[in-house]
Parts: sequence; C-alpha cells; structure tokens
Amino acid sequence: MASQIGITLDGEMKNYILEKFTFKLDQTKNAMVFGSTGIFSNSMVELDTNGAWPSQESWYANDQFSMTYFDRGKLLYTLNTLSITSASADCEKF
Repeated sequence: MASQIGITLDGEMKNYILEKFTFKLDQTKNAMVFGSTGIFSNSMVELDTNGAWPSQESWYANDQFSMTYFDRGKLLYTLNTLSITSASADCEKF
C-alpha cells in the first residue's frame, strides 16, 4: 500500500497502518481474488464487464459499496459505508 485513510461522518480523518496484500485475476469468476492477508483478506470483487481489459492490465472492479481501479501497476480502492475508506497501492507482478 502507498496510502490508506478513512473519513468518518463527522469529517474526522484517520491514517491507517499500511499493509501488504496479494490478489490474482480469476478468469473463470471474472474477478480479483485477494489472498489471506491484509485489508482485503479472502475477499473477491467481480470485474466490471464494461471496464475490464486484463490483457492491458487495466480494469474496474465494483460492488455495492466499493470501487476498485487498477491500471499499469497502480491500484485505487474506495469503500463507502458509514465512513469512507480509501487506499492506493503500487503493485508488483510475481
């Protein structure tokens, strides 16, 4: 992670401890599948069929409360529930 912040309903901002995480693209599920560590542990987000270009390493992955965007090794994530959580990451291929 490069950054992870939260904003409460009262406007209070919080910086979170940066974590490492892993994910893979699952073509069968058309989704990003995350590993067992970090903020996204054991979760999955389906790719947006109108905004997914895995061969170009660029895609959107959204669900009811979150939006994820990946492009050329950079990941942006937002979660909007009772507060807003936002994270960015510089990703490595392995």
